[in-house]
Amino acid sequence: MQRGLSGIVPAIEKARLYRDDPNVAARRGGALALGILPYEFLLLKWMPVMSKLCSSCTIEDKADDPDAEARVNSVRGLILVCETLTSNVDQSSDIGESVYAYIKVEVMPALFRALDDYAVDNRGDVGSWVREAAMDALERCTFILCKRDAVAVRTAPAAEDKSEPSDMDANAISTTCQLFDSSIAQGLVAGIAKQAVEKIDKIREIAVRTLHRILYNQEQFVPSIPYRKLLEEIIPNNSDLEWAVPTVSYPRLVKILQAGCYSKPVLSGLVISTGGLQESLRKASTSALVGYLQDSSINIDDEGKSREYLLSHDILWVLQRYQKCDRVITPTLKTIETLLSKQVFLNMEGHGDFYSELVNLLGPELKGSKDFTKLCAGLSILGYISSQLDGTGTRAFSQLLVFLGHRYPKIRKAAADQVYLVLLQNDSLISAEDMYKAQEVLAETCWEGDVEEARHKRSELNAMAGFGVATSQKSENRQGARAPDVRNAASTDENTSYSSLVEFSGY
Repeated sequence: MQRGLSGIVPAIEKARLYRDDPNVAARRGGALALGILPYEFLLLKWMPVMSKLCSSCTIEDKADDPDAEARVNSVRGLILVCETLTSNVDQSSDIGESVYAYIKVEVMPALFRALDDYAVDNRGDVGSWVREAAMDALERCTFILCKRDAVAVRTAPAAEDKSEPSDMDANAISTTCQLFDSSIAQGLVAGIAKQAVEKIDKIREIAVRTLHRILYNQEQFVPSIPYRKLLEEIIPNNSDLEWAVPTVSYPRLVKILQAGCYSKPVLSGLVISTGGLQESLRKASTSALVGYLQDSSINIDDEGKSREYLLSHDILWVLQRYQKCDRVITPTLKTIETLLSKQVFLNMEGHGDFYSELVNLLGPELKGSKDFTKLCAGLSILGYISSQLDGTGTRAFSQLLVFLGHRYPKIRKAAADQVYLVLLQNDSLISAEDMYKAQEVLAETCWEGDVEEARHKRSELNAMAGFGVATSQKSENRQGARAPDVRNAASTDENTSYSSLVEFSGY
């Protein structure tokens, strides 16, 4: 046996290097090989092995890593190592305590990061494979930690004193021994619930089934879950619902937004559906969200604050958290546009602060963007806000005018349409004597034509609105400095514009 152990140590050391191997098959196989090593072998180098597998679960330090299968196998190998070690190690020993602490401090966070794997290649959303494996591993890790907590609670009183402890003493011992605490429970439910409201039917069903097993496991009770009663009402134990069907799942799952500790991550997943391209999914999820906002029977967590107000704060959090991440920002803007079209937020108390912060966040997001859908959604939102009779409306209108000189012809035309509609609804933005002339300029200018002509007309409208022309002319000056031949520059710009539009239309 000793001879076998001495031979396996170099093998483990070599396996630890699998992630750096240029051979993709070696990386995939190495992760699974570590997962099936016997306990006697893992005990020798368990921490380096688990550390390597944790780092291999995510693409944080290697964002362009195309090999999703290696990350899937790393997640699977990691949970196998955890189960092998915890099934055999003496929990009361120093090694046992170190293993369980490592699972809590390193393994669980690594699996949470794996839930954010949204890598895409020519096969589609390959990150969903990693997320599916991560949900399974998180469930199994949860039971590992909860089982250890249950054993620790039973053995702690006997170790300290043979007399019966009071209820207060038992609670104190439970809190002290607890590895699976409320913070981990909250992150677990929030991460899996986010997957339960996203766009892939299979992932949604797996996520809900995982939450069901966590809530109702007969062998091992999972404690410390915030809003457990609400979750059990949303995901009942005895009913066999078709969770993959959007019209069945969304009306239930959207109610998780009531829980403040889950609402932000859940909304960041929900907007992928409500602002996505799949029409049936978008209709079902949007209808569920609007129905939730209008349902007077739903109790809200914060007294005195409407559901619209709480949702607006969560939306701002999503925009701040995922800045410049078009995968989330574009559908979020589409969601905001849809909600505004349904009169949500327009009469909300404190809407001015929401609109003001929204304008602040839209500026950096739209600047330099080539995403046609994102730009159009942003223009529509600026149009809604510009129609408001306050200072925020004026700021939004100023931003809207800038896009009249955008390099994309279609965006210039969309901005002109929005400006025209705004002037019909808010006549305080331009003086009465200039209003007719402004509408005439908007109606008669060919905004999809020459970009220099469009920028000249934009300057006229800026002057009528009293904004000046310095800000809007900065881009023109930069264009002039980069392109001495204006006509050639405009021609190149038009070709680039239409090429980009074709690209983002999916052709």
